[in-house]
Amino acid sequence: MGLFDRLFGKKEKADWSKAVRSQPNLGEKLSLLSLAEGEETILPKEPQKEYTIDGQPSEEWKLVLMKRTRKGKCFGVGHADYASALEKLAPYILDQDKTSVLVRALTGEELVGLIEVWGKRPSYYPHVAPLPDKIGEEIQRTFQSAVEVFGISDPANGEVIAREVRERADHILETGELPEGCKDLADAAVSLGVLFGQALCIGRDWEWGAFGDSPEKVIFGVISPGKNFCNAPMPYLLRILQGKNTGLDGKNDNTVLLLYNMLETIDLQPEEKTHFPVA
Repeated sequence: MGLFDRLFGKKEKADWSKAVRSQPNLGEKLSLLSLAEGEETILPKEPQKEYTIDGQPSEEWKLVLMKRTRKGKCFGVGHADYASALEKLAPYILDQDKTSVLVRALTGEELVGLIEVWGKRPSYYPHVAPLPDKIGEEIQRTFQSAVEVFGISDPANGEVIAREVRERADHILETGELPEGCKDLADAAVSLGVLFGQALCIGRDWEWGAFGDSPEKVIFGVISPGKNFCNAPMPYLLRILQGKNTGLDGKNDNTVLLLYNMLETIDLQPEEKTHFPVA
């Protein structure tokens, strides 16, 4: 019995004909396969053996996680080491053969749960880049939609947005109810995260950008005017909604408005290096 047999066990026969086969984006150092919300997908067990460039395998493989907008368009929300992701996908495997696995359609929350978690950094992000145009356009569309979905009373006022994001998050935490237009907790976190990011842009003159350890390992968020600090608002709001934004008392803290207020003069107290992450 091989590794995948031990991990996934024997599955009932499934219909592979309805599934999408993930297509690779090949590179000498890093290659990518993707997994999208809401569709059954066929993934290779060992892509480094199945796909090569001039007979040579890529040094590293990542699985890119793609959420869907309400209109059905996909956009990347994170990634994970390929081998580790396959292990986490074990509960969602419908079937397998010698070379591939068939993954059932995942919800947005299940998908976001696969994202590679980067621990709280002790210093800064060494790679920073402008926000790609397509991502910027999607953020603007998401912002306009989120204003309507969450009933933001004054979308031109950063403090009002931040206060109402905190209130809407509190309501979800207290009742477990999502507004119409949000499919799941991850969807709500994306919408509320974009609202919070825009609140900082409108009220604190922050701007959207991409930052991370390398061009291949970035997240999207907002950067302070002095380039000293940055915040990834979507993962931040997801932690709050999942009850994982723990404070010193070990309890989940909805710190949205507190953080917004704290960031007003944060550039006056820079760290040793720029682009230091907050929250």
